[in-house]
Amino acid sequence: MNAKEIILRNFPHNGLYDDSSFLGKLHEEQLWNIEEYWLLEWGIYNLEKSASEKLDWEVFRIFSSIMLSISSHLDKNDYFKIKNLKRPKLYELRERVQLVFEGYFSKTMPEQNIFEEVNPLLIPFI
Repeated sequence: MNAKEIILRNFPHNGLYDDSSFLGKLHEEQLWNIEEYWLLEWGIYNLEKSASEKLDWEVFRIFSSIMLSISSHLDKNDYFKIKNLKRPKLYELRERVQLVFEGYFSKTMPEQNIFEEVNPLLIPFI
C-alpha cells in the first residue's frame, strides 16, 4: 500500500480519486465504509510528515469534507444523512477523525489503544 495514493484516492480533485474510496462512499452513497476508513487512517499514519504543502492541503480537505458530512448529518434541516451510523457511533468516529487528523498536523499520531476500536491495519502501532 502507498500512503500518498490512498490519500489521493480520497481526494476528489485528481485522477486517482475513486468513488469506492472512503470519501467516495460517504458522499455518493451516504455510507460510512469502515474498511475504507481503516485504509484512509492507515494512509494518514504512514504519510511522510510535511512531504509537501500540496499534500497537507489535500489531507486537510479530506478532513474538512468528513467533518462537513458529519455536521450535515447532525443538522435536522439538512437532507444529507449517513445511513449506516447511529448517533453514539457517529460521535465516537467524529472524535477519532479529529484526533487522527490533528495528529498528522501536529506530527504526534495518537496511539490506537486510546480508541474504543483498534484499526486492524495499524495493530503494529499499539
